[in-house]
Amino acid sequence: MKRRLSSPRFRAIWSPVRLALVACFVLLPIPRQLCARQPAAIRSRERSPSVKVKPVVFLNLREYLATLTAVSPKILASRLDEAAADYEARSTYASYLPHIVGDAGVGYIHGRTLRGFFNPFSSLPSSSIPDRWFTQEGPGLTVPIYKDGSFLGINVPPEVARKRAERQVVKFKGSLTEQSVILTATDAYLQAIKATHLLELRTRHFALAQEEDARVENRATSGLATAEELGVARLLLESSRASFEAARGEAIYSFLAVAALLGRDADTIRIQDSYPEAAPLPDFETIAGITSVQHPKVRLQEATVRGAQANVELQRSRLLPSVTADSFDFQYGDFHGDAANQWVSVLTVHVPIFDFGEAYLATKSARIKLQAETERRLAVQQDLQKELVDAVVEISQSAGNLGRARGEVVEAQRVATRLEEQAKLDQALLGELNTAKLKLLEKKEDLEQAQYELLHRYAHYQEATGGQWKWIGP
Repeated sequence: MKRRLSSPRFRAIWSPVRLALVACFVLLPIPRQLCARQPAAIRSRERSPSVKVKPVVFLNLREYLATLTAVSPKILASRLDEAAADYEARSTYASYLPHIVGDAGVGYIHGRTLRGFFNPFSSLPSSSIPDRWFTQEGPGLTVPIYKDGSFLGINVPPEVARKRAERQVVKFKGSLTEQSVILTATDAYLQAIKATHLLELRTRHFALAQEEDARVENRATSGLATAEELGVARLLLESSRASFEAARGEAIYSFLAVAALLGRDADTIRIQDSYPEAAPLPDFETIAGITSVQHPKVRLQEATVRGAQANVELQRSRLLPSVTADSFDFQYGDFHGDAANQWVSVLTVHVPIFDFGEAYLATKSARIKLQAETERRLAVQQDLQKELVDAVVEISQSAGNLGRARGEVVEAQRVATRLEEQAKLDQALLGELNTAKLKLLEKKEDLEQAQYELLHRYAHYQEATGGQWKWIGP
């Protein structure tokens, strides 16, 4: 039975489909005709001179990641941590250099002097001076001659070497944080592209399910369709409606996630609507060799080993004497008379004699920790090799799934095309044609998921290499 396009029943069927198509068009990050190989990094536009609106920026994935790494709070915080660690290392080094200070003080002397108080010969009288006030004011100089294994600060003190190693640890932790942020942002971007494609496919699926449901209901009214066929058509329609609603929500929230990572409003950013091309995989032996040396995890562990070595030297130096020279201006007198200035210099030698093994045990503990960190460096390299192998295997599996999905789409397309040609010659039932078209759309959804999974594996492989290889093609 034929239906006219102007019939009320046909308009009732297609009105929600029109709304879905409009929603799909609005949710697309960027229209295809706007993103056709435009090389500009960021392009702005305004709707009308009389209406004040925020500029809209268009970013492909490479531009999006470059912008994100410049504004991400996590990355900025890691860079600030590195700067703070650098200043801390420089401050520690300055503590081993001479210091000039200004001192001012007042005191009162009463009774015998210490020399008389500790006089071992009781027959000798103790010397004493009149009670008086004294003042101390003027510059002072402190010179750490030998302290914690450093002589006058000429050589790098072990404590400074340890602080510098900690600065390197913070730096490479920041590199790992940056790679993690890039992976998260890449996944959000690819999710947004996939969501818009799925929304388009499920909108078409929903429209076709509505058409099939209407056809079966018309046949049931005429007694040409069984109750079972009618029930199947209604279940198919409800399932398609639920999938459409889920796809619409996924498209909305995935795009909001893309904008939120940049700290922008969702209506001020547009992204490409096609997947970026992936670069060819690098030679595994080459990238594995580079990663085993340049990966942030390896360099972080090497910095940890250097810090452990410096800690061994620091603990060993505390078994040795330390020497400090102090000089200061001393004024001795009272408030009613003249005061005499004296420049006093004191050389202090601190010799550890017995501490119940405190320094020795600390040194032994530091040596054991050094051995542990050295072994851990080998473990990190082994784990990285395993991670690279797993990533390559996952890419191979995803590539196989993508090839299989493409083959299924081609087969479904062939069946749908054949049935459509037969329908033109009245040799195929309309129900079979609609079923073939629905299956084709489902296979295309599987293809979208497989393509997303492959690119996601590429992004994971880039993180596994520590950013030594970039998966986005030129």
